[in-house]
Amino acid sequence: MKRTKGQASPRRKQYARYLAHYTKQNSVILTLGALFVLGVVLGTLLVRSAGQQTIELLLRIIGDFAAKRQAQPFSESFVSGLTGPLQFVLVAFLCGFCSIAQPAEVFLPLFRGLGFGFSVSSLYAYYGVNSVGFVCLFMLPGMLLSTIALLFCCNEALRLSGSLWGLLHKRDIQVYSLKIYCARFVAASLLCVFAALLEAVVYTLLSGFFTLGPTLA
Repeated sequence: MKRTKGQASPRRKQYARYLAHYTKQNSVILTLGALFVLGVVLGTLLVRSAGQQTIELLLRIIGDFAAKRQAQPFSESFVSGLTGPLQFVLVAFLCGFCSIAQPAEVFLPLFRGLGFGFSVSSLYAYYGVNSVGFVCLFMLPGMLLSTIALLFCCNEALRLSGSLWGLLHKRDIQVYSLKIYCARFVAASLLCVFAALLEAVVYTLLSGFFTLGPTLA
């Protein structure tokens, strides 16, 4: 038993060192991810703290959107799922070329999380427990993939804008390659396309088997 415990302790230390190294190497991505989660929480709290009349109006808008989304054909569903994520990717891409755009790049995941938290909490308030399956099946997979793409894009934009900031202040830094920057944004955009495609396929194939029932009068 003592030998087993002695062997386990170095392993724990090794795992702890690996975790610390991984956290340090990916601190920017992890921070951006934390901001997205914070946005989800704030979006949820926003719905809970709003006035009753405002909530009912907004919830009916969200509810109508969800119902219309279920009835859309494949092409319209694909475009609907692609437009939002690509807008965030485009903003991140353009911000990368501005040396003082780091605040916008940092808070893009927060705004994305706000929208998702607001939508999910609104659907829950409008449809009740029935919305849980709807969110997990129709919204969550595409949101996770497009959010990963956005976090990746914001990280790249921060690198480019930081490089430009260093050049303006005549610091001895390595210039970030624009070819690599554009190639990585293309890869992120393709991930968004795949996310929208997956979402559209799920809506087309399964929306007929999933009916939402509003709980508001």
